[in-house]
Amino acid sequence: MDTPLPEAEQTAATTTERLWTAYDLTRYIGCSVREIRNLRYAGLPTIKFRHLIRFEPETVKAWLRAQQ
Repeated sequence: MDTPLPEAEQTAATTTERLWTAYDLTRYIGCSVREIRNLRYAGLPTIKFRHLIRFEPETVKAWLRAQQ
């Protein structure tokens, strides 16, 4: 018999966004992958797992707001 998740766990599971790839970020910002690379060198926060580079959506949005 399946038991439902506690309410706190349900909320956490449904509100988490997946991490963005560079391509996802290009679509959000409307720029090229090369520009994303330049933004990384300028301090855009990333998450690196082995050879994969990912971006946390809320962190990216906050960083972009701070750059204005």
